Amino acid sequence: MADEADIANDFIDNEVSRALGKLRQDAVKKAGPKICGECGEKIPEARRKLGFQLCVECAEENERRKSLFAD
Repeated sequence: MADEADIANDFIDNEVSRALGKLRQDAVKKAGPKICGECGEKIPEARRKLGFQLCVECAEENERRKSLFAD
């Protein structure tokens, strides 16, 4: 039989899963901009449909910068 902690953990897991699912759906519904927010280049349609705000090159550069300052 489940105790109160098990019930609370199940509830939290369900709420987190529901919230993440909603965020994913909202992100898919919102198309990203046609122009990159950093360099001004055109963002490919496939990236826009996924809601990305940056072109591939700028996104890669941002990830590289983040990795340099991690930890």
